[in-house]
Amino acid sequence: MKRAFTLLELVIVVVIVSLLAVASFKGIQALKLRAFKTKELTRLSLESQAVLDQLGALLQIRIPATTIGYDPDSAEYKPISEISEDQKYKILEWIAWDEDAFDRGVYSGFVDMKRSIDQYSDYTFYTDISQDLPGRALVFAGTFDRGYTSDQIEEAFGWHGSRSDLIYDISITPPHTITITDATKPKWLYEKYYLAKSAFAVARGADIDTGAQCLKDFHVDEETLLLFYDYKPWKGETFCADPNGGNQSGQATILMRHVAGFGVREQDFTLRLVLDIDKPILGQNVGVHFSKTKVVF
Repeated sequence: MKRAFTLLELVIVVVIVSLLAVASFKGIQALKLRAFKTKELTRLSLESQAVLDQLGALLQIRIPATTIGYDPDSAEYKPISEISEDQKYKILEWIAWDEDAFDRGVYSGFVDMKRSIDQYSDYTFYTDISQDLPGRALVFAGTFDRGYTSDQIEEAFGWHGSRSDLIYDISITPPHTITITDATKPKWLYEKYYLAKSAFAVARGADIDTGAQCLKDFHVDEETLLLFYDYKPWKGETFCADPNGGNQSGQATILMRHVAGFGVREQDFTLRLVLDIDKPILGQNVGVHFSKTKVVF
């Protein structure tokens, strides 16, 4: 004769099924969270690598001596080569030369020293240049393209209202002549030169004026990493969200969000860029966090 389940047995079965259901739910939830975290880690890793590659490409066309670190809190800046690891200059800035025109063969980047001495005077020199390039300025490479001391750079390129004694206004007369028209004249004529086109700055939202007009169409929080461009320090301009004011100019674009830290330092004549990424997941006390580094020669 078949015996029916007792109430106690039923209660035990229900408890066991409930425990199994809870365990299964927790397991499925953990798998879902792990899958979402892996997906976000992959996406952010690819995005951060693309940002570093973009910055690397822009820094490849920097004029080496012009690269500085800028501290928006003190309004001080230093040549990147003089900034130690324990110093925090939160914003990276540099002046880029006109790579597009150079690649198209518009100018050679080198002075014909003999013809310049024999045929030209009054700060006019002979070079291969096939067309006028309005708005460009000239920087001589100097010795081995290396930079200047902090005392010299304060009066070199016009950073943040300073003088611009080492970058010169010019006029171009194709096909062979560049004349320095700047009121400040160079003491030395070097063989290699750059034609400066624009300055660039990289900064996080925590270190800029997020209410600036050039950012009105963006949602910028403290962990938004931005690129500023199309401004000319040698003309007395600074980037358009400089928290210390000045003659703000140029444009901005968002590089990436969820950037908890951005750093750069020079080591062995290379730049080491570091991005620190931090993104919470689903509002929980867990998230994606990693750092990524790129070396720029």
